[in-house]
Amino acid sequence: MPARTAHLQNFIDATHNIISARVKPGEPAEAACKRIFKALETGEAQNAPHRGEPPRAWAHLHEALKAAASSTGPAAALADAFGAIEPELCWQRRPGADKVPGNFADGHTNATIVGEGGLEVRGDVRIGVSLLAPHVTYPDHRHPPEELYAVLSPGFWRQDAKPWHEPGLGGVVYNHPNVVHAMRSTEVPLLAVWCLWTGPH
Repeated sequence: MPARTAHLQNFIDATHNIISARVKPGEPAEAACKRIFKALETGEAQNAPHRGEPPRAWAHLHEALKAAASSTGPAAALADAFGAIEPELCWQRRPGADKVPGNFADGHTNATIVGEGGLEVRGDVRIGVSLLAPHVTYPDHRHPPEELYAVLSPGFWRQDAKPWHEPGLGGVVYNHPNVVHAMRSTEVPLLAVWCLWTGPH
C-alpha cells in the first residue's frame, strides 16, 4: 500500500463519517458508501498536482470553510480535514463552462482529491469538492457513476424535474447513475464534497 499522508487519510475518514452517519440501511446510498470506502482502505499512487492560479470563485472558499468549521459534529471535522489538504489541490473550472449562460463560468470551481489529477491517483473512486459563489446555479448534468455528496454549506439540490430541496449543512445527497441533477447556492457560497464510484459493479 503506497504511503497515504495523514492529512489525506484524515480527510477520507471524515468524509466517510459524515456520509455513513446519514445514509439509511438497505438503501442504494448505503451500498455506494460501503463500496467507495471499502476500496479506499487500500491506498494507491500518491501525486502532487500543479496548483497554478485558482479560478475567481476560489475567493469564496475561506468564507465557506469558516462557516462549516464553526458548526458542530461531523461537518466541522470534515471542514477542518479539508482545510488541511486544500493548499495541495489544483482548482479548475468545469470544461465547457464558458458556454453556459449567466454567471456560472466565473462563479464555480472544482478540485479533485482522489482520482486522476488528485492527491491519490486511482481508477475505482473519484472524490473532489465543488465551490459555488453566492447566487450561482451548477447546471443540469449527468454521468454514469453513482454519486454521494457531503454538504458543507447551505444550498439546494435537484434531481430530474423534482423540486429543489436543501439537505442542510452536514446533509448527504445521493445521485443514482445517470440521473440529471443540479445544485445552486443561496446568498452564501455553496461547498460540497462529492464521491463517485468509477470501478466495476
